[in-house]
Amino acid sequence: MPGGGLAARVMGWQQRMRATAGPLGASGEASTGDPVTVELLVSGVWTDITPYVMVRDDQGRITLTRGIRDEGSQTEQASATLPLKNADGRFTPRNPMGVWYGQIGRNQPVRISVPDGMGGKSYRVWGEIPKWPPSWDPTGTDVWTDVAVNGLLQRLSQGPASARSVIYNAVTNPLPPSVVAYWPCEDPAGSTSLASALTTGSPMTWSGTPTLASYSSLAASDPLPDLTSATLSGGVAAYADPTATQVRFLLYVPVNGLADGKVICSIDQSDYSAGSPQFWELFYSTTEANNSLVLRTFADDGTFLGAELSHTLDVRGRLLYVSIELQESGTSITRALRLKDVNTGSVYTVNDTETLTQLTRVTRVQFGPASRSVVQPIGTQFLPGVAIGHCTVENAITDIAALGVRLNPIGETAGRRVQRLCGESGIPVDWIGDLDDTAAMGAQGKTNPLSLMRECADADGGMIYETRAVLGLGYRTRVSLYNQDPQLVLDYTGYNLSAVPTPVEDDRYLANRVVVSVGGVTATYEDTTSNLSTAQPPAGVGVYGPNSDSPLALNLGSSDTATLLDQAAWRVHLGTVDEPRYPQISVNLAHASFVNNPALRRAVLALRMGDRVQVINPPSWLGTDSIDQLILGFEEDITHFEHRITFVCAPASPYNTIGYLDTNARLDTDSSQLAEPVGTAATVLDVLTTSGPTWTSAASDFPFDVRAGGEVMTVSSISAQPFDRFDRTSASGWGTATSGDVWNEVQGVTADRTVSGNTGLSNGLGTINLGSTPTTIRFDLAAAGIADTSVLVSISPGQVPAGNSLAPGIIMRYQDPATFYRARLLFRQTSDGQTVALNITASGTDMGTYETGSTYAANDVWWIRAQVAGQTISARVWKDGTAEPTNWQLVATVTSSPIATGSVGVSASGAPGITTTNATVAYGGFAVSGPQTFVVTRSVNGVVKSHAAGESLSLAHPTIIAL
Repeated sequence: MPGGGLAARVMGWQQRMRATAGPLGASGEASTGDPVTVELLVSGVWTDITPYVMVRDDQGRITLTRGIRDEGSQTEQASATLPLKNADGRFTPRNPMGVWYGQIGRNQPVRISVPDGMGGKSYRVWGEIPKWPPSWDPTGTDVWTDVAVNGLLQRLSQGPASARSVIYNAVTNPLPPSVVAYWPCEDPAGSTSLASALTTGSPMTWSGTPTLASYSSLAASDPLPDLTSATLSGGVAAYADPTATQVRFLLYVPVNGLADGKVICSIDQSDYSAGSPQFWELFYSTTEANNSLVLRTFADDGTFLGAELSHTLDVRGRLLYVSIELQESGTSITRALRLKDVNTGSVYTVNDTETLTQLTRVTRVQFGPASRSVVQPIGTQFLPGVAIGHCTVENAITDIAALGVRLNPIGETAGRRVQRLCGESGIPVDWIGDLDDTAAMGAQGKTNPLSLMRECADADGGMIYETRAVLGLGYRTRVSLYNQDPQLVLDYTGYNLSAVPTPVEDDRYLANRVVVSVGGVTATYEDTTSNLSTAQPPAGVGVYGPNSDSPLALNLGSSDTATLLDQAAWRVHLGTVDEPRYPQISVNLAHASFVNNPALRRAVLALRMGDRVQVINPPSWLGTDSIDQLILGFEEDITHFEHRITFVCAPASPYNTIGYLDTNARLDTDSSQLAEPVGTAATVLDVLTTSGPTWTSAASDFPFDVRAGGEVMTVSSISAQPFDRFDRTSASGWGTATSGDVWNEVQGVTADRTVSGNTGLSNGLGTINLGSTPTTIRFDLAAAGIADTSVLVSISPGQVPAGNSLAPGIIMRYQDPATFYRARLLFRQTSDGQTVALNITASGTDMGTYETGSTYAANDVWWIRAQVAGQTISARVWKDGTAEPTNWQLVATVTSSPIATGSVGVSASGAPGITTTNATVAYGGFAVSGPQTFVVTRSVNGVVKSHAAGESLSLAHPTIIAL
């Protein structure tokens, strides 16, 4: 994992959990040294009950599980079984003679630990005992209690769904002491008033007829009332005169705005003295402000006092959290009007200071009343299209961000939501990874908190787990699973395993087609090419996956197509791992390989859900790759003499080479294969890329591993394929190509070949002059011994030939001047004009011609690409500046006298009858697309074997683009 190994991560964990008791926390708890310690929380004190455990009828065994079960899909509650000796009735809660009568009962906390090897305790489970079933034999001499321990998830899974909205809970849990009134305004249609959320508060009443539960565009709130035909009025219970008054509420103003002077909110305070402020009005203005809000202060007779506090934010079509803040400052009052855009989180503030007398307690808050002002603008009652909700009155000024993300949880990261939900439920929380680097969530529903947390894990692809250092929960992020260092390496030949790890190749987790749904929007990703694709056997396995047709509903902050496709593709990536899984890997800490290696034992005890474990040196019949798995869960069996731990596992490979599209990414070719057979001792491979980009030859990219036929080989270098930019000058011969290949000239004379670099076309041109014998074919060859290949070059005729065609082209599998494959262009002068045709020949035999229908002129540039695969020759041509055709224009198959391998290059000649002497042809941008020569180290994974030509070759560990 980036950022260090186990030690660094343990230190980081300790820093977060330093105040928490546990095996990695600085608790100072010392182990008794016994193989196991069981402690029960009795009257707030952890009490050692180990003497009563594993002693009844010589039944010395504790079994426990935690994490994801074999073939499970989500974390389940931890469980353990404890047989307790109960002869004195201490474990019978209703036994008045029991020493712990009245001190133990349902969901009694219990914890089980073993020595951590450093003098402390390694807790294996921290849970609760839900019941105490007594048992005895007929004689009454054997009395015991079989206790089942449950992890915290068991209790949380049975918890109730939230009865209230996210914002309601944010305001009231806990309720700040400054709040003196709160009306959520979430009352359903048919209500006769708007209830107060405070036991000491009175309901908000109305005149007119509000449309209750009408505005539903705020997911964090139940629907709010529309005040098109109503005025709301709420009385505030008496409280001590404050030095500060704060009124906050949610406000939606329609896109069309309101009439000038409409009062949004009116705040009354108790009488202080004549001429002092008695009420404030926050009104909508088109004259004093441009479609914004203005705050005025009034005497009880409606006389305007002091200056207006005008905002500049256009409030139309916005959902706002409005905060009116009044703070005494000597004989003055500092006023602030803050508007927080709920959807963007932006806060807009204006403030001023008025020289006024003191604040008194607020007595009433109104929404939509007629203005009591005696100065213009004077608004009439009601607020057409306006929604109001979650009004609080406070006697202190608090941060506008006090509700945090709960004002609008859309976009909250999955990790942070898990952390917040735990905090709201009073659950200690731990985490592995960066909580901010998790999936952006959608709205938070009113469901069980554990269901909400599982919703986060589903969206992010992480893991919920029960902590072992305290009765709490943790969250492991998906990103924390990427590119981990192995936290435990077990040696099969070192007898580290207590059972044979059995590989399973089944369809339990197979998913090659996934449909994802967010808010009713769906997207589908399907694997159509791999061995586990949706293609019918034997090309694939057919369609698999529980969400191949029925959408997987996720709660994400975005429903755009790209986000949904990424989510679906990631799940297909996990569901098409083409390797066996090892559901169970087992160790016995009592074995000598652990007793004599305390560090290895400590590493086992420190393992967490999601950690990577490897088994090296597996038996040859399993293949020689190391067994590489992620731990999903644990099964433990503890006796007086042994401690067996079985890891429930799944392949680690889907998470091992995760990266981004940057300079460090290693992306595979679409398809590559061995061009020649390879023996067991060969260290040089010829590799042909049949689709996609060719392999890198940059020295900085080496070494890296490739895989062919199950054998992993390390590549130390790849020779560049022949290519030439003609970026040099030569008066006689083409010399050495840009790739380092030397041009070999056949027929004609060296002086016929020249290179003029930097002409603007592919950096330069190589030219062949046909002299006085234009029908003699000139061959310029760049590489030998090549079978299948693809060649690209630009060709430009120096003149329009007379008598017959000028016929330059590409040469493949050249053996001698009479044995070769050729794809050539025919530049002709005919009665139809100067036309261009594409032609293929094989050792002098014409294999076909394609008429382009295009004309040319001297020095025009044309591109030609030719390919030979097996004995099939394909070619296409296009004029410089136009798009390359997607299909082959001419295809020919050689059926007699086939050529196996040979040189590649270019040719130039004139057809019989050409009369032009000293005709020239210029070539540019010459490039061969295969094969490439790999220098390799064999048998990196212990496999060494012969490989046939055509064997598929790919990166052993290609970069997988991160979700």
